[in-house]
Order: sequence, then C-alpha cells, then structure tokens
Amino acid sequence: MKSKGFTLIELVVVIVILGILAVTAAPRFLNMHRDARIASLEGFIGAVKAANSIVVGKATVVGIESAKVETNIPNTDLYVLDGQMSIKPKHIKAAMNVDGFMMTDYEFSDVPSTFIYLGDKEMTGTELKAMGCFIQLTRSIEMQDGSDVIDYGDLRVNKLYDGC
Repeated sequence: MKSKGFTLIELVVVIVILGILAVTAAPRFLNMHRDARIASLEGFIGAVKAANSIVVGKATVVGIESAKVETNIPNTDLYVLDGQMSIKPKHIKAAMNVDGFMMTDYEFSDVPSTFIYLGDKEMTGTELKAMGCFIQLTRSIEMQDGSDVIDYGDLRVNKLYDGC
C-alpha cells in the first residue's frame, strides 16, 4: 500500500518549527511603537534642518546671518546665531511646528544644547537619560585666539534611541 500525505511526526515537527519562527519574528513585527517613535524623531530632525535653512535664508537677506550673538531677524520671531538658527527651545518653537514634542534646554556650559523628546511631561536630564529616547541639537564652540569672541560650529544632531 502506497502512503499519501504526512505522518503525525512530520506534522508535529513542522508545527514546532513554525512556532519557533513565530516566536522569534513576532516581537519585530509587533514592536511598531518603537519604530513610530524613532520615525517621529527622525522627522523632527528633517523639519529642523528645513527650518534652519529658511531662517538662515531670511537672515542672509537682511545681512545678519553671521551675527556672533543671538540676533532677531527683523519683523519675525526668528533668531540666528553665527550662521545657524538659534537652537533654544523658544526659538525652535517660533520657527516650526513642535506639537507632540517636548524640548529642554540644558545650559551646563557655553555650548548651546537642546534635547527633544516625545511626550507632554517636562523631564530632567536624569529622567531623559533613563528614558533613552531623544535627540540632542547642539553646536560646537571655539574661542578665537586672543579675544572673547566665540565661533559656533554647524548644527549637530546626536541621537539616542536605545529606550524607544
């Protein structure tokens, strides 16, 4: 007699293999919240870069793009600092829509630095670090030799997505 089909053992083995694959693959497909949070922060980075270009363009038109101190662009709520948009939270809010994002400005030194994260609750630096899901906008600084004038570097974005 010729056998057609699978034996019970073969079916059990196939089911076990499919179960193992499902257990290992499911977390990747079910963790869409992490991907959504990261995508939102990445979108914010793109929006900041676009807003920065617009602000610098407006500053260039009136000739203040290289101001060594935060300077208001006339007839706007926008501020420029040494060739880039000011990255203080209030200036970012004036330059672009920040709904759904929180911003915290930590001034531990002369280096401008703003942390952006998702949520509606103000957080301390310790809480942000523990959460581990934020971006940091910053600029390097360099003192000119023999003077008190500070040269600011380009806008930099640091990302921490470990806790997203």
